[in-house]
Amino acid sequence: MNNRITYKGIDCFKLLAALGVVAIHSALPFFETIGRLGLPYFSTITSFFFFKHYLKLHTKKKKINYLKKFELRLIWLYLLWQILYIPLAIKNSKQFFIYNGFSFKSCLKYLFDLLFKLWPSNINGWFPSWYIIGMIFAIPFSIIAYKYIFQRNNYLYGFFCIMVEFYFVLCSGLGFWAQLNPIISPDSFPRFLIYIFFGFLLAKNLKVIRKFNFNTILKSLVIFVVLFYLENVVIKLLGGGLSNDETILTAPTSLIIVIFSILYEPKISSTIFFRQFSTFIYCFQAWALAIFDYLNGYVHLNDFYSEILKFSFVIISSIIVFQFYKFIRSKTKWKLWNYMV
Repeated sequence: MNNRITYKGIDCFKLLAALGVVAIHSALPFFETIGRLGLPYFSTITSFFFFKHYLKLHTKKKKINYLKKFELRLIWLYLLWQILYIPLAIKNSKQFFIYNGFSFKSCLKYLFDLLFKLWPSNINGWFPSWYIIGMIFAIPFSIIAYKYIFQRNNYLYGFFCIMVEFYFVLCSGLGFWAQLNPIISPDSFPRFLIYIFFGFLLAKNLKVIRKFNFNTILKSLVIFVVLFYLENVVIKLLGGGLSNDETILTAPTSLIIVIFSILYEPKISSTIFFRQFSTFIYCFQAWALAIFDYLNGYVHLNDFYSEILKFSFVIISSIIVFQFYKFIRSKTKWKLWNYMV
């Protein structure tokens, strides 16, 4: 009997999360709001798999080497896609310096915006990259803060992460009420701290998680997703937005979804396509969106049809380009191709 855990449910939900992010950028009604759970899912699952291996290592050297390997994987993912986005990066960088002028100060601002998204301006040509850049900084920051600042105290570090998350809730979902002037952009690595902490706890307590009742978690998932959407509706009625980066229920709803995906084992022979395509479409979508917006400039569709067609265009074009990518990868056998997904 094969008792090997495949995590096929996670692969399925990763694809749903990626489609949710595309729905956000396509402004697809309803799914635009639900899609806000996509990045929290990605960051929690990424950290879950990281700590699942990291916590099993018993020497400092092995842990440092694994962290380096993990960071290098993310850096290659970013750099290889950045090469494809050079045309858009040049265009947006020109606009940045036209607006800010060319000086030592503007160059520093350019660099900080690139790394930390303090003044989001899409200067590198693909705005979804902030997630990858953020995770590159967030994982080592979390490890250092947990070990050396909070002395491995789960409660103190957990409280710190909750406070940071509450700050982002005040800046986003409850921004209409709090009226805060954000010091830290929601498109920066501190936003991931609560989700990395979730991943850490899940990896550390995986045996306990696997004993959870599947049907109970499923019912909880449905309830939390419905409440999450209603929360966004209420926020809009009170003067906020319908699609918010962080609300009170974003973190707990994301956690429930992650737990469900860990327990869920669909009867599918292979989910490798889901796993690879979810990363590919997340990274490729900025090109597809740019091309659609360029073409729509000539057609001028109304908003409703434009949103549906934009979402469909991104999905279809991503599938076509992904198949081309797989063909090139199989023919060239270049190892670096594997780092793009």
